Amino acid sequence: MTMRHPTNIHEHVAKRVHVLMQRAGVPYEIEQQVCTSCARVLDEKPVKRAAA
Repeated sequence: MTMRHPTNIHEHVAKRVHVLMQRAGVPYEIEQQVCTSCARVLDEKPVKRAAA
């Protein structure tokens, strides 16, 4: 039997960040909510189309 390490359970604390991404070759500004401790993306939505 192998020993399992306990996983650290935490409550996500969201931080809002703006990133530039491409979707189908078109640049977009995306607003993401990212957890401050584990850096997991919790939510994202396109804000506007970025200048090319």
